[in-house]
Amino acid sequence: MSKTLLIVESPSKCSTLKKILGAGYDVKASVGHIRSIPKKGMNIDIKNGFEPKYEITHDKKQVVKDLKAAAVKADNIILASDSDREGEAIGFSVFEQFNAACKKKCVRATFDEITPKVVLAAVKDTREIDMDLVNAQKARQVLDRLIGYKISPLLWFTVGSGLSAGRVQSIALKIVCERENEIKNFKPVDYWLIDSLLQGKNGDFWAKVITKDKDNRYMDEKISKEDFEKLKKATFKVSKVEKKEVKRKAQAPFDTASLQSTCSSLFGWSTKKTAMLSQKLYEQGKVTYIRTDSYSISKEAIGEVRKFIGDSINSDYLPSKPNAYSKKSKAAAQEAHECIRPTNVVSVGDDVGDLDQQKLYKLIRSRFVACQMSDMKVNTVVYHIDASTKHKLIAKGQAVKFDGWSKVYKYSSTKEELLPECVEGEKLDLMDIKCTKHATNPPPRYKEGSLVTKMEKDGVGRPSTYASIMEAIQKRGYVDKVKGKKGSLEATELGLNVFNYLQPNFKDFFMDLKFTAEMEDDLDKIAHGDKTFLEVVQTVYDFMQAAIKKAEAASPKNKDVSTGEKCLTCDGGYVVQKHGKFGDFFSCDQYPTCKTIFVKDEEGKFSIKKKAVQKDTGSKCPECKQGNIVERKSKHGVFFACNRFPACKTIVNKEEDGTFTKPERKKKSY
Repeated sequence: MSKTLLIVESPSKCSTLKKILGAGYDVKASVGHIRSIPKKGMNIDIKNGFEPKYEITHDKKQVVKDLKAAAVKADNIILASDSDREGEAIGFSVFEQFNAACKKKCVRATFDEITPKVVLAAVKDTREIDMDLVNAQKARQVLDRLIGYKISPLLWFTVGSGLSAGRVQSIALKIVCERENEIKNFKPVDYWLIDSLLQGKNGDFWAKVITKDKDNRYMDEKISKEDFEKLKKATFKVSKVEKKEVKRKAQAPFDTASLQSTCSSLFGWSTKKTAMLSQKLYEQGKVTYIRTDSYSISKEAIGEVRKFIGDSINSDYLPSKPNAYSKKSKAAAQEAHECIRPTNVVSVGDDVGDLDQQKLYKLIRSRFVACQMSDMKVNTVVYHIDASTKHKLIAKGQAVKFDGWSKVYKYSSTKEELLPECVEGEKLDLMDIKCTKHATNPPPRYKEGSLVTKMEKDGVGRPSTYASIMEAIQKRGYVDKVKGKKGSLEATELGLNVFNYLQPNFKDFFMDLKFTAEMEDDLDKIAHGDKTFLEVVQTVYDFMQAAIKKAEAASPKNKDVSTGEKCLTCDGGYVVQKHGKFGDFFSCDQYPTCKTIFVKDEEGKFSIKKKAVQKDTGSKCPECKQGNIVERKSKHGVFFACNRFPACKTIVNKEEDGTFTKPERKKKSY
């Protein structure tokens, strides 16, 4: 019996796929990427067509060895890594490890859901590796490395050592910093509103005085008070009644950006958590592929959901034809994927993983079902009211006539505002009137979800990169989450310093939203075969070199500022003011011979900065058995570690009973 080797990315898929494919298949995983461009050095051969130098990562050497051994034994090999560009590149990297004989046995297959029907069809409908997709992913890697490697050193000399500039992360930082500056420079403006409680034959309601300003505001306190006094003595009547039936269409099914944004606002989840949970649902075969920027739905899936709506809900909730959705953002769908939807719309998800996975599945399922249901119908009413003082007032109400899609999607609803029945010409009695003072608010800070939405709208980043970008800008200390603000993102001083250097010096290059979006479009064109790898990379590289040259000429390197005070520790040294990644500090100009750090008091006198006292816990290090566990502090808070650092780099957790244990290493999720 012939044996087929099927290679996927995630080991979590293997058992499900083995059950589907049966005994004739051996299913193995590459466990994500097997190779990468080494971190040390640029490792891009610029003279040889910008070819990157790859190496097998240390933790994947055994994986590669096992895959090569299995390939030799197999009669056929199917490379079934994920169906996006990154997956195509992973499949190609595995292919390149095989000998000539094994390469001849290789074909490529993709599937966007792990169900028997789709998987069995995919392994019969194989193709060759798509080198356009591979080259698009390679171009992304090369451009990211070139920009990071060439521009980061400029930050070291001007802002602080060890800092990083990234092609897309810097745009994310820019968006956060610009909002931070808007908030910092915001000056609240006072305004006033006048509301009247009016009594008709069938009940009372509040009406707002109409002004020429936004939202019927009074921007002048004096005028608001004058009108308030006049209206207190006025008589009122309904001059016009407007009644309409308004249809409200369901939201589109989820793509990656909208799913991450919705989970951020509804559940307070980070993009990383949403990505991890949705990946698990995909690997269990519960939902379709979760890295997509498309709203499209297969004809088969539309047929299944329409049958479900008609049979299980009510035929009144089934529109005469399927609802269609299209993208309004600058980024058109770059991959031939569907939206994120359940693979079996009938399943309610009670058998799915943990509670968070169930919560996410039910959100995806209800959104998908709702997107193919009838519109919600809302009755709206507007009363136009004339006052005897020549002022005009307005009252608006609405009531749901038919709930439509909101019957299943409970996360988005219409608030009913009921007004008593009135007719034109009806006189109204003034029961109460109030003039209230308000102030304009600064724009809200971004959260991870709204930042992803903004990036997608501007055509920056792609579904596979959003979560890693959010993680990168926070991990590097450029952005923090504001405590007590439910995930609001705030630019740190370090982040603002990085932005304040990059923005003026590279405003026409990668700090320009339009330029970065066009670069993403060029990557799409490589994937579609409309441009070549070299054509795109060479153009960006030439532009970058000119931008760097201009930035170097305009940006003097940081210089130490002498204080004129002698060092208190060594002979011949002087105290200087230096600039580091976390701001200014004082040290000896003889560094590294003298490593003394100073603090300056209010009178301008310098003293040696005292080292933080390490509190000995009295417990031995569980790793080296020689050192003691001490309590230490960092910018992230208190932690416990061995006092023999750097000889021993053990960090431990303190349990409730006071004992110390080594933390378990988290396995990477793919």
